[in-house]
Amino acid sequence: MDPAETRHSLPSKGPGSLRFLLDRGAHSLFLACALVVVALIAGILVFLSMRGLAAFLPLASNTGRVLSLREVFLSADWAPSSDRFGILSFVAGSLSVTGLALLVAAPSGILTAVFVTLLAPGWMKALMRQVMDLLVGIPSVVYGIFGLTFLLPLVSSKWLHDSPASGFLVAASILTVMIVPTIVSLSMDAFEALPKTLDEGALALGSTRWQSIWRVLIPAARPRLMTAVVLGMGRAIGEAMAVQMVIGNNPAWLSLVREATDRAPLMRFLFTPAATLTTELVQELPNTPAGSPWNNVLFAMGLLLYLMTMGIILATRRLGQRGSA
Repeated sequence: MDPAETRHSLPSKGPGSLRFLLDRGAHSLFLACALVVVALIAGILVFLSMRGLAAFLPLASNTGRVLSLREVFLSADWAPSSDRFGILSFVAGSLSVTGLALLVAAPSGILTAVFVTLLAPGWMKALMRQVMDLLVGIPSVVYGIFGLTFLLPLVSSKWLHDSPASGFLVAASILTVMIVPTIVSLSMDAFEALPKTLDEGALALGSTRWQSIWRVLIPAARPRLMTAVVLGMGRAIGEAMAVQMVIGNNPAWLSLVREATDRAPLMRFLFTPAATLTTELVQELPNTPAGSPWNNVLFAMGLLLYLMTMGIILATRRLGQRGSA
């Protein structure tokens, strides 16, 4: 029988029809996939909350040692062997290295996308698209090895006279290289999604090429550009392995920066071995007893990192919606 005749012979309406059953099955499958994703996100949040809040709640603590929010989040005194669990230096380290990386990666990534999408010839656009996709897929540990074996010795011999160069500068440089491809790829998608009539209309009204890009195309793509920057920020603030290999992993870096007097303030900050939330979690979480205050505080650090990432993404989506309104 002809497939078209078979298709027309099947009942197309009613609860018992094959088409109805297929539609219901597809709907149930898609709904199940969506619920699984939501359940995973909620499950991670619940798990981190149960373990992290145990450090502050008397009923949830297994050891009877209850910490205050002030001594954990507003103190930089990290000495677990002496029952001091201030994580302020780790929060400051994460924000500092992420901010330095974005300071370079955001404008350079967006401007690169402007050139590739709007100004470059077709062959260069296709080549850059492949290069960006390749760089996005490189494992972070490869970037860390590059920083450890090339950047650290180079910076140390050039600026610090063979002193260790671990610190924010090299870590931020590695993160910049890591997140620029992400920002470039998403920014290229943002510009390609714009209707061509915007550019054509601006040029028809007498605008120069640069005026059309700066005053029309970039503002029109701003919500998606912000999304690209935030996704790059999320990768930067959550990166552990590459940063751990080059940052020095020193929890007391704030006190070292204050006490150092032999270098300029910027040099002290950039080249002092430091630590972040992610590097401290990777370094110490496997070696702490489960249920101890030390272990609970580390889970609280993970919960804080999770909430920071969610807050940044939600705030940026809100700003993007206002910008497109």
